[in-house]
Amino acid sequence: NFFGNVQALVAFMRARKRTALFLDYQKLMYPNDRIYRMKGFSSTRWTSHGSAINIIYNKFDALVEVLNKLTLSSDRITASTATNILPSITNFAFIISIILLRRIFDITTPLSNYLQSKTIDFIEAIHLVDVAKNRLSTMRSDSECENLITEAKEFSLKHKLKETDFKIIRIRKKKKLSGENTSDEVSDSAAYHYKINTYFKVIDQIINSIETRFSDARNILQDLSLLSPNRLKEIKNTNLSELPDNCFSFIAEWIKGIDKIQLKQEYITFSHSVNELFSGLNPLNSYTSLPNKNMDYCDESDDSYVSEKDENLEECKENVITIEMILHILSSYNLVTAFPNLYLAYKALGTIPASSSSAERSFSKVKIIKTRLRSTMDQCRLESLLLISSERDIDIDINEAIDQFATSSDRLKNILCFK
Repeated sequence: NFFGNVQALVAFMRARKRTALFLDYQKLMYPNDRIYRMKGFSSTRWTSHGSAINIIYNKFDALVEVLNKLTLSSDRITASTATNILPSITNFAFIISIILLRRIFDITTPLSNYLQSKTIDFIEAIHLVDVAKNRLSTMRSDSECENLITEAKEFSLKHKLKETDFKIIRIRKKKKLSGENTSDEVSDSAAYHYKINTYFKVIDQIINSIETRFSDARNILQDLSLLSPNRLKEIKNTNLSELPDNCFSFIAEWIKGIDKIQLKQEYITFSHSVNELFSGLNPLNSYTSLPNKNMDYCDESDDSYVSEKDENLEECKENVITIEMILHILSSYNLVTAFPNLYLAYKALGTIPASSSSAERSFSKVKIIKTRLRSTMDQCRLESLLLISSERDIDIDINEAIDQFATSSDRLKNILCFK
């Protein structure tokens, strides 16, 4: 029950006094290193588990010293909990598990972060999926398992732990029946048992999950990748005959009303004129806002946290074309009649998020608004506040908002509007 032990440790160390003690021991034992707080587990972000594991691994000595001190606490509950947690994180099974999961998260975290970003190149996403799967397949070998066991032993010796190897499994011998000439030979060592029942099993499960998750979506992702603004610019010098025969086939099956042949023609035509259409538009002022560099929310009263990473400032300065801008061009300049199939494709791409992260961000906004603004509010006001919080990249004209607010009553009109 590795994650159960980690979650119990995280929940115990998230108390303010224990967190302060943990920070003090880090300053004492790692004076030149960065100080970290214990990260909580998120129900919507699997990468939060990796963050907690990295902190436990890198600050293991300070964590053990804190637990040893807390076992002597005058508070009975604190002392009892620390006494129970300490042996569970210092045994060899926990050490080898934390090293294994740390290696796995080093492979899967970059992929997870990219798939959660707001702007995704689907071709690059497929490439990152294949790279992660190949690296995990490379880990599934006897030599890699032996390296893991060796690293776990060295870690235990370095930190002077009592257990520096697997517990010896007692060999069970079966009674030889009459007529049998040989005895059963059981050669399964503890390391062999771990390799077969834990190491290979964990890696196989992750690889199978990746294959199951992305095998069916690979074809539709390849079609959607052609609609990305970057691919649209690259395809500018391409003729209709150079496009693959099966391109947009899956989009045509997915979205009703799209003609695949017409979509190809509209796609090539639009790619030749996209730069001219945007030459007279200033997307930086109209559709993008300066990103908030501090978009990490951490709720101390909850074990979950949500991290949003927006595009950096340089991207905004370069006037990056987004799906929303293309949709605005098609709708504002009355190009829907000229590119009806392309408009339907971009409308679906802009409406349906590529991953579940967009919906999760909306749920995080609900938590922030409901808990930090008011505990109760009517549905209309909640929806308005959610729109303001979620759609941050749409600029609001303050003067227009004031004028509209002033028209809601005569008294506000007299106060806010100039006579």
